[in-house]
Amino acid sequence: MKRLWRQPAYIMLLVLIPVLGWAVGRMEQGEPGGAVVAVCVEESAWSGQIVEALREQAAGSSLRFVFHEEAGNVERSVMRGTADCGFVIGSDIDERVIGKDWAKCITVYETPSGSITGMAKERIGSVIFKLYSEQCYEEYMRMSAENMSDGAEDISAQADDTGMIEDETRMAAVQERADEFVDFAKAAYERHLMDGSTFGFTYHGYDRYSQDTSDTNVISDTTVFPVKGVFAVIIFISGMCGMLEYDTDKSEKRFLRMAPNVLTYIVDIWISTVFVSLAVLLCLWISDGIRYGNGVEGISRFSGLLSVWSVGMWGRQIWNLFLYQCIVVVYCGILGIILRRQEAVAAAIPVFAMGSLVCAPVFIRLATYVPVFGVLEKLFPVTYYLML
Repeated sequence: MKRLWRQPAYIMLLVLIPVLGWAVGRMEQGEPGGAVVAVCVEESAWSGQIVEALREQAAGSSLRFVFHEEAGNVERSVMRGTADCGFVIGSDIDERVIGKDWAKCITVYETPSGSITGMAKERIGSVIFKLYSEQCYEEYMRMSAENMSDGAEDISAQADDTGMIEDETRMAAVQERADEFVDFAKAAYERHLMDGSTFGFTYHGYDRYSQDTSDTNVISDTTVFPVKGVFAVIIFISGMCGMLEYDTDKSEKRFLRMAPNVLTYIVDIWISTVFVSLAVLLCLWISDGIRYGNGVEGISRFSGLLSVWSVGMWGRQIWNLFLYQCIVVVYCGILGIILRRQEAVAAAIPVFAMGSLVCAPVFIRLATYVPVFGVLEKLFPVTYYLML
């Protein structure tokens, strides 16, 4: 540990952690990135709902929807390359979908090199299907209410023959109840769709605030972790620096009589990741404190920083970092078998660092656009830390 603190390169790694964390955090707050999809939604009964739903989807997606008033602007955006693909949703979309005549009712523009059209189709299709299902539900409930009215009308007619009930008064009351039934059913549908009473989801290890609140054990096609990913790359680099430290210890026969070479190798790599992981832990905590603490009214920056992580969240983050250290040790052990010379390890450090930033879902998940990257991202330990 003392020898690590005497090395300028290792000190530089520790200094880079807060600097890169601040820089990447500023980038996240900047202009939104992602693939651009030009959309023109012509005036219809569903146009406002379609636009609103697509904007909600873009908030947590790698796709960014840009809306145009005219269909010609969509085509020009794709031709000029300012949009990756374009969609024109016709004014009769609601009538054709309800009438089950939806074939070729949306015009799509794409370039030969376009790769995100399929994903954009799924996003737009899910919005339209949701509107279609709501419409079918409302019509079904209205039909049920009308059947109730018809049954009541028959009863009223029979009652009127005996002079017991006034037909018009009874039917007016029944029709009013039918309308109330439809309104109640529609309001209940909208209320229970997202309030957690219809479907229940259990999130293991979730905390109110964290750098990876949207993370699960499976990385989705839209999830990236810039700050957390950059920190993971730095920890990986520190582990590779431990490989260089082992070569020095081996050549000097420093621990030859105290422990076998395998144990020395493991300790050299693990110790080099310990201090970096501690710095990453503090920076993740501060980053979440700045990100979430300032957004709450009446809470100062300092108090927001203290309350941003619970005890359980601290334990989870420490455990994840420890598991990642073990992954780095195993990974570097495999690299040590392949890269036997110290010069080869030193030359490989920038290559593996760049490969981690590009292939792992740090800034963008390339597997969304090029399937081969779905295999390449699993060749780097950073990906597994982002999945924890």
